[in-house]
Amino acid sequence: MILGIDIGGANTKITEMKSDGTYKIHHIYFPMWRNNKELTNLLAKYNHKDITKIALVMTAELADSYETKKEGVIDILNSVKNAFPNKEIFIFDVDGNFLTPSEAVKQHIKVSASNWTATAEFVKNNICPNDNCILIDMGSTTTDIIPIVNGKIVAQKTDLDRLINNELLYVGTLRTPISFLSNTVEYKCKNENTTINVSSEYFAITGDINIIMDKITTNDYTCDTPDGAPTNKQNCKIRLSKVLCGDLEQIGEEEINEVAKQFYAKLLNLIKSNVDKVATKYNINNIVITGLGEPILIDALRQEYNIISIKEGYNKDVSLATPSFAVAELLNKKEM
Repeated sequence: MILGIDIGGANTKITEMKSDGTYKIHHIYFPMWRNNKELTNLLAKYNHKDITKIALVMTAELADSYETKKEGVIDILNSVKNAFPNKEIFIFDVDGNFLTPSEAVKQHIKVSASNWTATAEFVKNNICPNDNCILIDMGSTTTDIIPIVNGKIVAQKTDLDRLINNELLYVGTLRTPISFLSNTVEYKCKNENTTINVSSEYFAITGDINIIMDKITTNDYTCDTPDGAPTNKQNCKIRLSKVLCGDLEQIGEEEINEVAKQFYAKLLNLIKSNVDKVATKYNINNIVITGLGEPILIDALRQEYNIISIKEGYNKDVSLATPSFAVAELLNKKEM
């Protein structure tokens, strides 16, 4: 059995994949900036006698518990080795190769933030129509926008370069502070709409907006809330009201719903504007979507793009953990 592991800054996803392709997926909220010293203990829970090989991708080396990416890569690799002693460990890099731990340390930049490459390889091999598509993976924290042209992944290799080229959008389904989307909203004051400033305090996040707009469920809202209160719709509205430096009694349900709609529209526009730039650059109309944000991506893109959903083609589990599933599947095929 191969264990596919995707260690992110906020979430760790694990896919147990047998040689016949059957699998079981685990989703763990595990904020590395608080818990990186406990990573070995977490992973060791999934070490059992049937595991023969580990297929690993990561993005957690960027967590602010590490000063440098190299430090993060080394620490994560040590945790994985300690959790799975006497198991073969392979790390997938941004060039599409599996490296040994010693090779990965020497080429730490190539394994930094490599999880999108595993997903893109999987999509290229199994889903991408006519060898031309854009993979869009919207998770809790970020949105990857990965062009595949003539059967080749043509995205930039580092997060910095992907940010420069509209291939990485640092906005997600859950964890993005609302003030990132806009510093103003329209607010009804004395029966007239007025453009008002909003607070940049950490009062509410995109998870709150997406609960209010019925795009995710409370079970999907897996990260910590800004105030530590529950993830139900009422508490999401309370958090959003604080962004306007008010409370729900002062602002009212109807008005806070309108504010949520405005922020949601800004989220959709932000996604579409970045996708449009990549699509125009490569003249691509086919989109493959995955991740927790699939419903949001559909709202943002369905009017202009042909959309293929991994959730519909596989299931929600695979969509939520595509990198871990993909890297396990890639190693499984390599070993056959």
